[in-house]
Parts: sequence; structure tokens; C-alpha cells
Amino acid sequence: MNALINRLISEAVAPVEKMSARLFKKAVLFFVTMSALFVSSVFVTIAFFFFIQKLAGPAIAALSAGGLYLGAALICIAVALRESSPHGAMAAAESGRRTENKSTPPQPTLEFASNIDEAIVPVLAVLRDAGFERESAALAAGAEIAKQLRPFSLTALAIVAGIIIGRMLKQRNNTPG
Repeated sequence: MNALINRLISEAVAPVEKMSARLFKKAVLFFVTMSALFVSSVFVTIAFFFFIQKLAGPAIAALSAGGLYLGAALICIAVALRESSPHGAMAAAESGRRTENKSTPPQPTLEFASNIDEAIVPVLAVLRDAGFERESAALAAGAEIAKQLRPFSLTALAIVAGIIIGRMLKQRNNTPG
């Protein structure tokens, strides 16, 4: 039984390990990129300051460097505000459509559903190899339910189910046998 559980754990943990390794690589790459961007912006600012200082003096050079960064910040803010407006309007329209048409459940994203499929395939294989047909059918049914739910709803369902099962187990252990 321990070999079955160990195999089940190792095959279920593999997709999580891949995902966390990929996330860690992306985080490191983002940190290195942002650090290099910061250092290069410092050197560009110093070079720009010295170039303008030779042409117009230190006060104008400082104002020019500050104005350059202020202009860049204003452009970024304008782009961010302009980009967020259509998305906000699209999200409001989407939620309006959902409230109008309550008979159809919201469709989960394909990425979320494929992550669920990818995570349960090894577990289902182990359960079927061990002869646990009822358990594998229950896991497949649970996966289908999870695909229909959004991640927040799925988390809430898991918390509620954990509380209920925990109370049932506590009551079972407290009753004299």
C-alpha cells in the first residue's frame, strides 16, 4: 500500500514541480531584466546630464533629465489609462451578458481545464492499475466538476468540503466504539 501511495504522490507532484520551476525561471529572468534596465537607465541619465551640462549648464541639464523622466512617466500613465478603459468596458459588457443569460454556466478557460487534466492523469492511471475503479470514477467526476468552476469557486468549495469532512472525522473519532 505504501508503494502505491508513494507512486501516486510522485506522479501527482511532477506537474506541480514543472510549473513551479517554470515560474521560478520566469521570476529570475524578470528580476535580472529589471535590474539591468535600472542600471542602464542610471548610466544613460548620467551621460545625458553631462552632455547637456556641457551645452547649457548644470541647472538646465538637471531640468532636462528630470523632464525626460517626467515625460516618460506621463506617457506610460496615458497608455495605461487608455489601455484599461476598453478592457474595463469589455469586462462590464461581459458581466452584463452573463447576468442576462443565467441559464448557461460560465465556460472555464482552456488553460485551467488542461491543467486539471494534466494533474489527474497520473493519479487516474495509478488508481486504475491498482484496481480502484470507484475511486478513479470519483476522481474523474470531481475533475469534471472542477473544470466547470472558476478557481475562486473551486477554492471555496475545497475549503467547505475540508471543514465538513474534518467535522465528520472528528465526530467519528470522538464516538466510543
